[in-house]
Amino acid sequence: MITPDPLALFFSSAGFIAGLTLAVMFFLFVNKEFANREHGLSQWYYPGLLFACTLMLLYQVILFDADPGQLRLVLLISALLINLIFFMGANRGFLPGNSYITSFNKFSLILVAGADLGYLVFLFALPPVWSVYGWLFLGGLIQVVAASAAGLAVAAGRGNTRHFFAFFLPQWLLTCAFVVLLYLWLTAMLSLGWLLASILVIFTLGLLNISLVLTGLLKENHKEQNAGTQISSEDLFSYTHDPATNLPSYQQALKQFDRMLKQDSNRRFAAVVFKPVNFQQVNSVLGHHNSDLLLLQLAYCIQQKAGDNRKLVNFDASHQPIRLARLQGLNFLVVAELEPGSHPEKAVIQDLCRQLSDAVPDAMSFKSFSLNFELAFGVAFAQGHATSAGELIAFAGDALLEAEQQQQNLCYFDNSTTLYTEQQLLKMERLKQDLMEENLRWYLQPQIALDDKSIKGFELMVHWYCETEVALELHEFIDIAEQSGEVHLLMKNMIQQAFRILAQLQQMEIYRPLSLNIPSKELLESELVDFIELQSTSYGIDTKYLVVELTEEVMLSASARTKAIIDQLKVLEIGIAIDHFSGSYESLRYLRKMAINQVKIDCSRLNGQEENRADKAIINALINLTRNMGLPMTGIGIASPEVEHMFVAMGGEVAQGKVIHRGVVPDELAIWLKRWYSQYPQAKENKTE
Repeated sequence: MITPDPLALFFSSAGFIAGLTLAVMFFLFVNKEFANREHGLSQWYYPGLLFACTLMLLYQVILFDADPGQLRLVLLISALLINLIFFMGANRGFLPGNSYITSFNKFSLILVAGADLGYLVFLFALPPVWSVYGWLFLGGLIQVVAASAAGLAVAAGRGNTRHFFAFFLPQWLLTCAFVVLLYLWLTAMLSLGWLLASILVIFTLGLLNISLVLTGLLKENHKEQNAGTQISSEDLFSYTHDPATNLPSYQQALKQFDRMLKQDSNRRFAAVVFKPVNFQQVNSVLGHHNSDLLLLQLAYCIQQKAGDNRKLVNFDASHQPIRLARLQGLNFLVVAELEPGSHPEKAVIQDLCRQLSDAVPDAMSFKSFSLNFELAFGVAFAQGHATSAGELIAFAGDALLEAEQQQQNLCYFDNSTTLYTEQQLLKMERLKQDLMEENLRWYLQPQIALDDKSIKGFELMVHWYCETEVALELHEFIDIAEQSGEVHLLMKNMIQQAFRILAQLQQMEIYRPLSLNIPSKELLESELVDFIELQSTSYGIDTKYLVVELTEEVMLSASARTKAIIDQLKVLEIGIAIDHFSGSYESLRYLRKMAINQVKIDCSRLNGQEENRADKAIINALINLTRNMGLPMTGIGIASPEVEHMFVAMGGEVAQGKVIHRGVVPDELAIWLKRWYSQYPQAKENKTE
């Protein structure tokens, strides 16, 4: 009989277990996102530990030479192997259950850990022959504890019997066999072949056990996911329908409409968004809860009429067609499919809107409250893939807003507005870029006393060139700045530029105030006051040389918080001026409460044309009013000598406009001042305070 080479036997066995280990580790690594940390399977490195322990044990038993030290090493590695199998089984989930089983679980783990420590001392303190008997005790104890814990878990219903026999019982039986076979081999009662076979089988079954456990957990995970995705019909209805009217919601209508748009690119549709325009008073009188009952009645009546119209899109998947959907707020939606060549499209839509309006009862009542509802409609047309369903509904909503603003019952969406919107977006982006790069054009308009031509102050003006050579003034692009969210950055640029110019003027010993216009009440925030103080400190300029101009609209619509900001500006001795003063009763009441440093009156309509006679009378009255109230007044918009003469004749003293100068560029301010003082020497005497 040929005796096998020990090294060849070891390498063949090692290759077998290495191949199995790599396959299982690859499977676990690929599926690591499904690993259940609660069961310890997230440590996919467990097969690596099992492989290393088995490999060392194979090496020791194949090359065993009866040395006492090698005997202790074989027993130590064997104890590590069965402990690894035991703790893997404990973490796998047979033990947790009720409080009794949990307590036993903790006790068993402590017991096995204590036995391991005792056996470790026993292994190196006593003769080797006693270590073999100690091995039987340790192996038997671990197997008894494992069987007891697993049996208790199954009896308590923690796991099912099929899992118990599939995962635990074969592993437990083979581990018991390994404990006995190792003892028999160490006592020379068994050949090496039987021991090697038991080691390879127990290793193979351990890896197979991991694979089976992972497969079972994956199936349970899929079952949980499938169970979580099952939705009852009641829940599905609540998700896809509006709770107040029981109509399909916006998302449901959008889904159905979008599906129909994609079915055939040649089909043409019209989206009609409408609302009861006089419903707000219902909410204010009855409250939202009671008004929802009236809204439900309204929706029911319209749906009854719309349900008979087969040209309207069905938004519901039930056998009962629902051709009306509830959008946000009070808006409702119907979508009509247009037949080519039958009637003019707008005539078809007008007829549809008339039918929907007729479906509303003449008077709808709730208890003693009664109201006649009026509908307003917005319509947008689309064909195929030219416009998405969401865009088409949004366009119809824009048309409805236009109908409300124009107080009309029907408006069609104008496609040219989309081009206008795109142009506005481009302008917003361009303005933001120019603000960041400081590409705005600044200039000054002097405020001159007409009697001696002395300089009373300046107003900071700004021009913005957007894609053309035509300059836009502040009031022409302030809306773009507000829409783009850059109005605060624009204001900061103006304040910085104002303090630069004030510093430039004071270097030339010109101590005169500089005005800047705040055209939006949104700018009146505490941040504005803080920024002015910061720039004042940075440039070393007293804030009393700064004048903030506010329009009447801004001042009269200002909230209490905004008025507090104006008071903070006055505390800093910043001048407050009213631009384009109209002399209205409300503005006069406001003037009585506040100390205004300057009033500006628009004199641009003072000319020789006969049709401006009424405007002249109004301007004359405003000038006299401000003089009688003792308010400092400046006439603006004075563009010609004729207007200047009329302004003086009415009692005006300080003027601003093109008749004085179209606008001085800050870099040329010194040149202009030199020319002005050379032309009017008497003005130089009053250039300082």
